[in-house]
Parts: sequence; C-alpha cells; structure tokens
Amino acid sequence: MLDNCLLLNSYFDYNVRIWRIPMKTATIRLFLLFCTVALSLAAFADDQEKAIKEIKKITSISVDSNMRAIVNRTMADMLKAKRLDLVKERQDMNLNYGDLFLAQQLAASGVKMDDIAAQLKAGKTMLDIANANHANWKEINSDAKKLNKKIDDNIEKSFTDAKKQAALNMADDYDAKADKVPADSNISKDEYAEAQARYTHLHDAAGAGLPTGDANGINQGPGVPPAVASGGKH
Repeated sequence: MLDNCLLLNSYFDYNVRIWRIPMKTATIRLFLLFCTVALSLAAFADDQEKAIKEIKKITSISVDSNMRAIVNRTMADMLKAKRLDLVKERQDMNLNYGDLFLAQQLAASGVKMDDIAAQLKAGKTMLDIANANHANWKEINSDAKKLNKKIDDNIEKSFTDAKKQAALNMADDYDAKADKVPADSNISKDEYAEAQARYTHLHDAAGAGLPTGDANGINQGPGVPPAVASGGKH
C-alpha cells in the first residue's frame, strides 16, 4: 500500500512538473510577443510624429505668397503633376499644402481622391483619413523630408534670381494670390515662428535681398499676424 502511494505521488509530481514547462514557455512567448507589439507601436508612433512635423513645415512655409508659389512648383515637380491641378484640389477640398501632400501620398498608395474628399466633408481630418487607411508613416516622412529639402533649395535659388521665379509662374499661368484657402491659416504661433526662422536662415544663406511678399511677418520681420497668433482662421 505504501509503495502504491509513493508511486502515485511520484506520478503526480512528474505530471505537475511537465505541465509547468509548457506554461513557462507560453508565458515567455507571450511576454516576447507583448514586447514586439509594444516596440512596433512605439516605432509607428515615432514615424507618425516625425512625418507630421515635416508636413507642418510644408504648411507653415506656405503662408507667404512668394513661398507658396515655390512650394506649389516644387510639389508639382516632385509629383509630376500640373501646378494648377494642385491649386484646384486645394480649393475643392480646402487643404493647406501640408495636407495636400498627405492626400497625394494616400492617393499614390491606392486611396481614391474622391473618397478623401467625401471623408473631409463628413468632418474627418487628413490625419484621421491617413490612419484609417493604414498610412505608411515611415515612407511619408521620408518623402516629406525630400520635399522640404527641395523647397529649401528652390527658396534659396529664388533669392538670387527672383525674375526667373516670376517667369516660371507666368509661364505656368500660376497666381499665388489666387492660390489661397482658409486652411492655410491652420498653423500655431510656434509653427509660424519656425517658418520665419527657416525663411531667414535660407535668406541669409543665399545672401540676397528679401522679395516682396504678403502682408505677413515672414517678409516683414518677426511680427506675427493676429489670426496666426491666436491659432484661428482668417
């Protein structure tokens, strides 16, 4: 009887240990999976944050009409699109140039522009639409950086040859004054200040005089228009 009890106890102890092994393995695997997902989400959030920062740079530098003309031409060249087509899309959907860039990125990935327009009318933001369509923020960030670099290059060139910029606008039948939508004012005071600093840096690097622009702080100095300072629309 005693032998049978010892045998049963040994059998029970063995099975408990065997059962613990797969449980421990499963716990480790679950922990590793959790870490992988957490790291992936962190990387996704980081890519999105970086992309949005680059997109906002496109928007804020476009507040000034002279800079807006350069952004329009640079974006058209990069997207191999017609300048006036970009103007029309902005006006039809009330998109600033940063959001227009994001819309074009989504369209390139297969999202229909008509669907984007419909969702905007329904009250969604471009950020909402991008996330709903699983935007590749890493790629968007990379392309936005490239666009901003080309914008900077073209701004510097415009300081040394303003006549050429005017000639390009005339040849394309582009009018920066007409290329304006309410969404252009959707920038914060800090974003506006960063655009001013960017403009000044490029101007100093080019070593040329300032062109005449809109009645805004970028071309007139450090002042900030009331609408921008309050974060409102005008």
